[in-house]
Amino acid sequence: MKISYNWLKDYIDLDITPREVADKLTYAGLEVEEIEHIGSKLEGVIVGKVLTCVDHPNADRLKLCKVDLGDKVRQIVCGAPNVAAGQTVPVATVGTELPVELDNGKKLVLRKAKIRGQVSEGMICAEDELGLSENHEGIMVLDDNLKTGTPFSEVQDLYEDYIFEIALTPNRPDATSHYGVARDLSAVLDKPLKQIPEKGSKNNGDIGKRISIEIKSPEKCHRYVGKIIENITVKESPQWLKNKLMAIGLRPINNIVDATNFVLHEMGQPLHAFDYNLLSDKKIIVQDYDKDVRFTTLDDVEHTVPAGSLFICDGQKPVALAGVMGGQNSEINNETTTVLLESAYFEPVGIRKTSKRLGLQTDASYRFERGIDPNITLKAANRCANLIARLGDGIIVKGTIDVHPVQTKPIVLDLRVSFVNKLLGTKFDRALIKNILNRLEIDVEAKNDDVLKCTVPTFRPDIEREVDLVEEVARIYDYNKIPAPEFVRYITPSPVPYHETFLNKVKESVKSLGFKEIYSNSLMPEQASRKFADEKEIISTLNPISKDQTDLRPSLAYGFLRSVAYNFNRSALSVRFFEVGHVFRKGGKGTIIKGIDEETHLLMGLSGQKHFEHWKEENASYTVFDLKSAVNGFFELLGLDDKIRSKKINDNRLAYYIGKIKLGNLYRAEESLVKSYDIDESVFIAEFSLTAIEKLLEKQPPLVYEEIPKYPSFEYDIALVVDKTVSAGNIMDDIRKNAGSLLLRIDIFDVYEGKSIGENKKSIAFRLSFRDKSKTLTISNVEPIINKILKILNKNYSANLRS
Repeated sequence: MKISYNWLKDYIDLDITPREVADKLTYAGLEVEEIEHIGSKLEGVIVGKVLTCVDHPNADRLKLCKVDLGDKVRQIVCGAPNVAAGQTVPVATVGTELPVELDNGKKLVLRKAKIRGQVSEGMICAEDELGLSENHEGIMVLDDNLKTGTPFSEVQDLYEDYIFEIALTPNRPDATSHYGVARDLSAVLDKPLKQIPEKGSKNNGDIGKRISIEIKSPEKCHRYVGKIIENITVKESPQWLKNKLMAIGLRPINNIVDATNFVLHEMGQPLHAFDYNLLSDKKIIVQDYDKDVRFTTLDDVEHTVPAGSLFICDGQKPVALAGVMGGQNSEINNETTTVLLESAYFEPVGIRKTSKRLGLQTDASYRFERGIDPNITLKAANRCANLIARLGDGIIVKGTIDVHPVQTKPIVLDLRVSFVNKLLGTKFDRALIKNILNRLEIDVEAKNDDVLKCTVPTFRPDIEREVDLVEEVARIYDYNKIPAPEFVRYITPSPVPYHETFLNKVKESVKSLGFKEIYSNSLMPEQASRKFADEKEIISTLNPISKDQTDLRPSLAYGFLRSVAYNFNRSALSVRFFEVGHVFRKGGKGTIIKGIDEETHLLMGLSGQKHFEHWKEENASYTVFDLKSAVNGFFELLGLDDKIRSKKINDNRLAYYIGKIKLGNLYRAEESLVKSYDIDESVFIAEFSLTAIEKLLEKQPPLVYEEIPKYPSFEYDIALVVDKTVSAGNIMDDIRKNAGSLLLRIDIFDVYEGKSIGENKKSIAFRLSFRDKSKTLTISNVEPIINKILKILNKNYSANLRS
């Protein structure tokens, strides 16, 4: 938000520099990000008179001019098409800095130079070279009666200012205006704040015969003030007004519109001026519609405004999109003679919804969305009406219409002096605290020696609790002036919750396996969410931020696929990502909200090249077994590898269980889904419920560390021939069940299919590791166990040892 240093001086006497003002505002919580110096007093620019003007001997489009500067005559080379002898002109003398920015970011400084062999001592200036306008059609010609040698600043209304770019937080709607910022600055400097003059008529008079105002949606419009100014002339605004608006980046339009913009940036109250003669039936009706409405705004853009949006209507049609922008069908034009001035309070949430849905943010919506002061509405209307009447030579129709169905009263809070000092580590007395709060226009009364009764003005909706008042005292007093404590208490931090410890362990485990963490949005487009869950499971938001963020994600796969596509599109050859995040689905008991399941999931995903081409090896792409190996490693790091069981769902999907509890799936993403993201590589995804895994780990007994075994393990390899349809996971489950307590681990080290073992057969080679803590195992100890296992596998799967 832009705030003008000169404009602030209209409300407070400033005797400090712009840099010091910026520091004071920043310390008070209104962070000044940048200070821009605009305009100039143009020292070195003087009034000159062109005595002679002849063609340049070495250039067709240049002129040689002899110019009288009062005390001397100088030769100046000029290329303007309108330069002529006898003209009175502004001349920048040698050494003058002009407000013209060069390519290197520096300002243009005039030097004595030779141009095509002719000496030039200065510049006859155009308006844009002096920073007065963007006009560069020719040099600026002045009044012939001006005396040569006179400083240009004495004959021209020059404007120089410093503009503060303030990073305003959403909770400070009171500071969206120059007066609001001046209020804070006056409190910090302890200087008087000049009041904005208010002159207005009561809620009666002739205006009631000229217009009627009705609010049909009082929950969305708490107050609507109307005033009429007639016999006005629409014309260009005076220079002082144009200077103020241009300083903060606004383009002057005409005296009526400029007046509303001036009051908006002065007081923070948006206003709108209607051409009274374009209003049908001389009515104003504030209402919403239960259907979409086509409406053309002032910027000549036709919008489809969603149902529920608030409109300002006349007796027949909408004439403004409430709180956002006026309509083309009632705008001020050069033929306007009578104005209806609107000053209203619109409920913030409704304005924000409309603004976001249409992608249309204006100075008005910016303020309404944050919550303006509902009790400044009439004052701003009177201020603007008087300004319009003065600038447009008009007359204010007697009376004011003020429809006010919803009243807003100041809140009252108790503030304990002891609480202020305890929180800030200070020794403030009651008088100092009262003085600081009074400077912010907070009314303070003493209830007893310790408690102050504070009435918070309605322009400060952010002050809701006692601690908010403490913050006001601290920021105005200046945090830098609060002394450091004489001693510091060191508090032993609370133990880290198990949930946080668990998530940290998960992330560190997956990182150790070579995966990089990604973060993605928990909201996704409607058309995409249906690809990852049934429609009946999808949760849609009531007020989506955009069309791309309508549904809560039922899976982490959407964000992963977008990340894969993003990286491949930027020449990445390989991705190995993981994400920990929340997913949401309808159904079940609900973890927080009934009927909505929210779980924490882990996604691990691979795609692209596993090995890159090298003189020692060829390219190799990731396969599903690379991800399966990483998943096994992950469960091993969590200490769950001996409990995890996998089950083949189909050729592309593997489910993981602990007992009857399903943890998640490992799968190859469908080709049609991958192609929809413009990914040409195979994508492998494993997604697990960390919520379920955490519950299982919590129930496990604490970890017990044992000595390194004295006795070695005994390894035994068996290769079994089974039907192709037999799952290796089922065989491993049966081996574990029947191998007894000596079995340490089991691994698959070879899978083979070929004619030598028969059609529809496959060979799976297992390595079984055994260990006894009390002795060294021999073949005689292990062989009976192997024979038992082989009998059971032959019975269950017709498995035979491979010869």
